[in-house]
Amino acid sequence: MVRVNKVLATQACLNQRAVFNLPQTCYLCGNSASQAICNACLKDLPYKTSACLNCASTLDEVGICPECKQNPPAYTHTQALFAYTYPIDKLIKLAKFHKNLTILKLLANLMAQHLTIEASPDVLIPVPLHSKRLRQRGYNQSLELAKIIAKQNGIPINTRACKRVKYTQAQTSLLNAQQRYENLANAFRIKKIPSNWQHIVLIDDVMTTGTTVNQLALAFKAAGISQIDVWCCARA
Repeated sequence: MVRVNKVLATQACLNQRAVFNLPQTCYLCGNSASQAICNACLKDLPYKTSACLNCASTLDEVGICPECKQNPPAYTHTQALFAYTYPIDKLIKLAKFHKNLTILKLLANLMAQHLTIEASPDVLIPVPLHSKRLRQRGYNQSLELAKIIAKQNGIPINTRACKRVKYTQAQTSLLNAQQRYENLANAFRIKKIPSNWQHIVLIDDVMTTGTTVNQLALAFKAAGISQIDVWCCARA
């Protein structure tokens, strides 16, 4: 009887590992690991160093890039933990399109640990998905990132202040900036927001041209928010 119970307990443990997709080996190198990515591979990830203070595009030294000087975005400051190159692009696709919440939570924890928070914002706003895409995907990856960042840094999170009202093509499928702008025009609607909100942070997984966060920032500025920053996992 005791042996049967031990067998059942072992099987339950294995089933639990299967359900939660707990890794036995590093997703990147295949070596044994206690988490999704081993410590050696974590150290080799493409962390961002010198970047534009406004949009986080890569620069030789910290400053403002020519594009932001010529056309300042609606958001003030962007922090991106990684460059969107291998293997971060692979990991984010696993998290975003293949329901790998283990990887998504790891990326969120890395963001929470490495973000520089000089002045705590009033609230975190995850970039919303349209309801149709949310049903297709099953979860909003930006919200999952925001949950962990909010919890570890003691910052409130809000998912009701804005809504994505326009179902759009994936920005990555569009060829140029004009198409990306037209695709997201009037895509977001701001609902009633608290009067004490002056500084908000938009949370997103990947920032490519910045069109999505800029359109959302424009909507919040029109609603009276004075400072809007962006924290994203990776910047292309």
